Amino acid sequence: MEAVCEPATEQMPQEVDGLRGALLRQREYTLALYADLPDKYWSPADFPYSPIVNPPLWELAHIAWFAEFFCLRWRPDDLQGQRTPSSFAPADALFNSQTVPHLQRWRNAYPAKDACFSYMQRVLHDVLQALDKSASDERYAFQLAVAHEDMHAEALAMTLNTIGLTLPECVGQQHMLPARGGSLQLDGGDILLGGSQRNFRFDNEMPARMTSVAPFAIASQPVTGAEFAAFLHSADYRDNRFWSDAGCKWRDAASALTRHADANRAAAHVSLHEAEAWCRWAGRRLPSEAEWEFAAVNSALFRQSCGQVWEWTSTAFAPFPGFSPGRYRDYSVPWFGTHQVLKGGSFVTHPRLKYPQYRNFYTPDRRDMFCGFRSCEMG
Repeated sequence: MEAVCEPATEQMPQEVDGLRGALLRQREYTLALYADLPDKYWSPADFPYSPIVNPPLWELAHIAWFAEFFCLRWRPDDLQGQRTPSSFAPADALFNSQTVPHLQRWRNAYPAKDACFSYMQRVLHDVLQALDKSASDERYAFQLAVAHEDMHAEALAMTLNTIGLTLPECVGQQHMLPARGGSLQLDGGDILLGGSQRNFRFDNEMPARMTSVAPFAIASQPVTGAEFAAFLHSADYRDNRFWSDAGCKWRDAASALTRHADANRAAAHVSLHEAEAWCRWAGRRLPSEAEWEFAAVNSALFRQSCGQVWEWTSTAFAPFPGFSPGRYRDYSVPWFGTHQVLKGGSFVTHPRLKYPQYRNFYTPDRRDMFCGFRSCEMG
């Protein structure tokens, strides 16, 4: 059996050469994801519509727009980049995620694919030139561009998976979990939540804060496909006793979804509502964000099973006390209060985003991501 080793993590580069390499390698990977996309799918009108994904052409051009805006146009005294227009005339009107609503991204008329790809190439060239001239205190923007493309590459893979296309070989595959079960008994203690010890941090990880975690017992690995299937395919899945009111409404309206029932792989494409219902059915509970992070920091055995699926927590996505929005002001603020924290990363997540303090966040109904969960003992 193929066993999971402790997932690789990677620090965000700080120096010019490291950032240059990261930008070039990530762009190569991004383009490889869509290298075999059928030609017709480059037109939003012909791509299968989904309210939870973006048209591929928009995704790719948006990556370029973001890098151009934050690396080349943004200034503290010009937050909208008005004094430095985009090198691509229609870019602001089409590819700015802060001003173009999701549905409009499907309705807009776009430039030709070749024009959008030329824009991507031109922006990357200009960003690399600016990076070469940058001072050390100016490199956060380039780090942000790397992280943003990391996240959107994962979104591109999720899009392919959502519409039923085979993921390209460059993505890899979900590994088997170690052949073990049971819980890890952790004594609890103080933990510094947040990203204060890293050279790149997202705004919602700051300011770091000390918190205390009571003793708890957490599963040594995520719930497997077989464990989840035992609930999913039983009459209990329709039993309202195990569901919240919101979960009942979601379950009754949700479309059918085929999911693997592999005893050796983490259950994937599980919504928060389903994770909570499984826990009630099994007499367990989801870990809090603090518990999950405490286990990841303090237990090598715990870390060995991380990184195959994003793992739901019981913690609502909210700012830490003293939060201040970062340069990318719409990264966190619009989603506080409506989203839930997930931790750990999936098999398609770049290692740069697989550090314990990283806070992913989605609405409770989402299951198109490579997301699962693990559970804690009650008490």
